[in-house]
Amino acid sequence: MKKWEIKQQDSSAVKKLAGETGLSEFVAKLLLNRGITDREGAEDFFNGSRISDPMEIADMDKAKKYIEQAMDNGDKITVYGDYDCDGITATVILYNYLEAMGAEVDWYIPSRDEGYGLNKKAIDYLAENGTQLIITVDNGISAAKEARYLQEKNIDLIITDHHQVPDVLPAAKAVIDPHRPDDFSKCKELAGCGVALKLVMALENDIDSVMENWGDFAAIGTVGDLVPLTGENRIIVKQGLQGLNYSENGGLIALLRQCGIHEDDEIPSGTAAFTICPRINAAGRFSHPKEAAELFLCDNPLMYNKMAENLSVLNFQRQEEEKAILSEISRQIDESPLIIKNRVLVISGKGWRHGVIGIVASKLLNKFGKPVLVITEEGETARGSARSVEGFSLFEMLTELSDLLIRFGGHNKAAGFTLETAKIPDFIKAVNRYAGKHNPVMPRDIIMAEASLSADELTLENIESLEYFQPFGEGNPSPVFHIGGAKIKGLKSLKEGKYVAFTAEIGGRDFKVVNFSSTYDGFGYKEGDRADLLVTAEINEYNGSRSVNLRLSDIRRSGFNQDRFFAAENAYESLCLNEPINPALAKRVIPNREVQKTVYDMVKGNSCLSSCADMAYAVGINYCMFRITLDLFASVGLMKINEFENAVILQNPTGKADLEHCPFILRLREKLK
Repeated sequence: MKKWEIKQQDSSAVKKLAGETGLSEFVAKLLLNRGITDREGAEDFFNGSRISDPMEIADMDKAKKYIEQAMDNGDKITVYGDYDCDGITATVILYNYLEAMGAEVDWYIPSRDEGYGLNKKAIDYLAENGTQLIITVDNGISAAKEARYLQEKNIDLIITDHHQVPDVLPAAKAVIDPHRPDDFSKCKELAGCGVALKLVMALENDIDSVMENWGDFAAIGTVGDLVPLTGENRIIVKQGLQGLNYSENGGLIALLRQCGIHEDDEIPSGTAAFTICPRINAAGRFSHPKEAAELFLCDNPLMYNKMAENLSVLNFQRQEEEKAILSEISRQIDESPLIIKNRVLVISGKGWRHGVIGIVASKLLNKFGKPVLVITEEGETARGSARSVEGFSLFEMLTELSDLLIRFGGHNKAAGFTLETAKIPDFIKAVNRYAGKHNPVMPRDIIMAEASLSADELTLENIESLEYFQPFGEGNPSPVFHIGGAKIKGLKSLKEGKYVAFTAEIGGRDFKVVNFSSTYDGFGYKEGDRADLLVTAEINEYNGSRSVNLRLSDIRRSGFNQDRFFAAENAYESLCLNEPINPALAKRVIPNREVQKTVYDMVKGNSCLSSCADMAYAVGINYCMFRITLDLFASVGLMKINEFENAVILQNPTGKADLEHCPFILRLREKLK
């Protein structure tokens, strides 16, 4: 269960901004939620179209000079990229431009097996092939050792990157990174492809023509790298996506058609993020990233469709690998349920693809709402990928545990690491010791709602105005709204039960709601139930009629007290981990006969089970006591709990179960003395 937070705005500030801009109070509230407080900020947000002078970026003048000199001399230049969507699109942008200008240019993108960034083996290969200047895109800012090796090889280096800079910059002819402390350019959050785009703008002495020619690739890479879609990133993505269907790149058009995108289709950022970017990333995850780059750099129209189809095949293989890993993780949790009770979920397996475990970690984070580390064992060494919630820094944790690691890197909410396989058990213990020491109460995964809406605010005009907030993404999320006390009606199965739709009666008006996160059988709500909803809203057009439709983000029963639930959940997990809990809780967690009967009847009487939290609330039992009751039944064979699927299954034990004197309840009483 995720924590709900609903943003609150001062009504006077809302009225003031609406008055200054002539916009509705609904729109003004969303602008204030994005830190926009005046007319100038609103105009820039909605109408901003100016990209700042690329020459404002530190070392851009040096890079321009050295690249032009290399082209004039006929030196061989290699664009050195990265294996993800951002790095691939950045490579395509810069290589394509230099080739068009007649430069002697090549490109190189390392495989995931080589690792991120410059490496000695690649440098040797490029030296043998006559490279005289390497220009990195989306990497290089941490390559101090490799930069020194390039000097030994008499190869010049220009770095373009967007990651955080070290205290000492690598030795290079120019180091372009907006995060340099001596960089005073306006946009600090450019993706790697955005930095490459600005370099091309500087070389071409033209912003508009470069946007027209390569804005489409910059938009895709920017969306794919999850940088904030504010400021210049918003302009790049907005303009780039608008021109995407009119691209002159045959490979890109073929890929769009593979994604089901046709000419004149509008392409929102979500479509790019969930259909285009995964196919580009699939090359690096499941084969070699050059397969994606070659599609966009190919000049043979007969090859476009086949190459684009291959990326779709690789993406399908990636999806199947995800399912296989998640199935294995489900089995591990089923065999050792205590894994899921830890503050941090750390799980490992043999031979899982390194390029896929980051996606798996993200899915587990979304499923369980706690920090997740997924490790793949590769012989004597193992590699891991981690994802976290706001308030629990992975980078700080890995820094403190660095003695157990070979290497690590990343940010607060996403990180990667390598360690010896033999040290995995010690590492798992250390991770949870760290979490217990620094976070006695773990931060929660949060869903943030823009506002709590009434039926009167769910108007066509208000929901239509959301379109002006596009493109959505990191830093500018698609608005989620809270609706309280909706009455559930008209439940309907979709896609043969794969999804569920229902009618929500809100303030006397009916709205159609679609839920793509639950099956029909697993929805857990019935006709007449009252529920609080978190939804996104959209306009539906059918037979010339237009209406407001809602898409469910989360649901819980009306009156649910999340603070009380989280306190009870913390107590339950502490008991499972043999950690001390408040002695006052002891009297409130051991179930008596009446509670046992209530819980048993609840499980027995529900062919369609919702979450354990919902069941506990429905029968009015503290969540900690409810879960202990389930564990009691499981200990004597009356029930089986599937922690991964959050499901409870009745069993048929042999013989009569003695609930009062079974080892489980005796140990619990002793523990709580």
